[in-house]
Amino acid sequence: MDMKLLPTAALLSVICLSSSAIASTDFFGYARAGLHVSPDSSNGNGHPDYIKAEGASGKYRLGNEDDWAELGVRHDLYHQDNQRAEIGFMMGTWHNPISRSNSFTIMQAWGQLYGIFGSDITSMWAGHRYTRNLADDMLDFKHWDNTGRGIGIRDLELSDSFGGSLIDVSVAYHNGDYNELGVDSSRLKSAVISPEARIHGIDFLGGNLTLGANFAYVVDDEQLVDNLGSDAEKAGYMLTVNHKASIGPAWNIFTVQLNGGIGVAGWTQDAKVHLDTPGNSYRVLNNGFCTINDRWSCQYSFMYENISLDNNLDGKETLSVGVRPRYNWTDFTQTEVEIGYQQAESDRFSNKNTAFKSTIAQKFHFGGVPHLRIYATYADSETNWKEDSFGYHVADSRELDTWTFGAQFEAWW
Repeated sequence: MDMKLLPTAALLSVICLSSSAIASTDFFGYARAGLHVSPDSSNGNGHPDYIKAEGASGKYRLGNEDDWAELGVRHDLYHQDNQRAEIGFMMGTWHNPISRSNSFTIMQAWGQLYGIFGSDITSMWAGHRYTRNLADDMLDFKHWDNTGRGIGIRDLELSDSFGGSLIDVSVAYHNGDYNELGVDSSRLKSAVISPEARIHGIDFLGGNLTLGANFAYVVDDEQLVDNLGSDAEKAGYMLTVNHKASIGPAWNIFTVQLNGGIGVAGWTQDAKVHLDTPGNSYRVLNNGFCTINDRWSCQYSFMYENISLDNNLDGKETLSVGVRPRYNWTDFTQTEVEIGYQQAESDRFSNKNTAFKSTIAQKFHFGGVPHLRIYATYADSETNWKEDSFGYHVADSRELDTWTFGAQFEAWW
């Protein structure tokens, strides 16, 4: 074990073993692990291929992902009437299929006070905290993610005239990096403060509407200006409209996002800000789950993204479309088929990158988690350019035609 994790492990052990913690300690997390083999692997030696279109965001995940785990604990230190004080920690670990090594990190560590301002539900937190991220789970892509070290208030109640809507506000700290003047191989960092505000729980068109605004500001721009010039962009934004609703037999999630400045790519799992490649972009997502009858159901995913960059840098346009029908043989076993297609077009090159993958998986479970599955994935991709870094595209020529076989468990609690 990484020696840096020992103090955290010891603290969690004390919490878990204390007699007063038994009734007020919750464990939560997510985990998946298993066997993944690609006989004709582009990585060599049978190490698995994971398929996505070069330059596209996310990847269709069934039969196309490696081991990952998030292990968390939350404990009440104080609870009286409607007031409660908690602390929480979550550790993440993931597996590198090429080096065959595991990595660990602290993903969340926070303190939170509930029942403030005379409300039963309003809370205040500080630490390193997820900010109710939004993701297309099938595409494995977080598209609203302001996770960072900071402080926030959740579920601030509005008056009844606003229909019971709630407000979340937070401020997070991030690092943005950029090239040192005259030294392309050297990256410098600047602190960036990222406030966020969202109003949620708005009753609209038979569903739940969320409106959000994220902003980013460079804390000290002196070094940034020295390296990028006096006209260097120092601020950015993302505006989000998200609507969740039952539409016939489907639970549908529709999102539109507008981004600009150093927030050009939006607040995603990949990066929050891009200091030396500002611009503007928009993103449209629609995903959900449809129950057809007691035997058939289907998950679906769509995302379109258009990114334009300033200073004649390389923007791109991406498209991802996927569907995952499922057949319930019994309460114990299901068959799933996932088909996904992605493409990415560069402003610099005429030929686009494409990727197609299809997976058939047989799943076993007792009506809940864990799920055990065996699967086979066929995938092919064509790459005509690659992203050396965000905004810098270079010519490339690769083709991949591969099978992957595996067995995996997946659970969340």
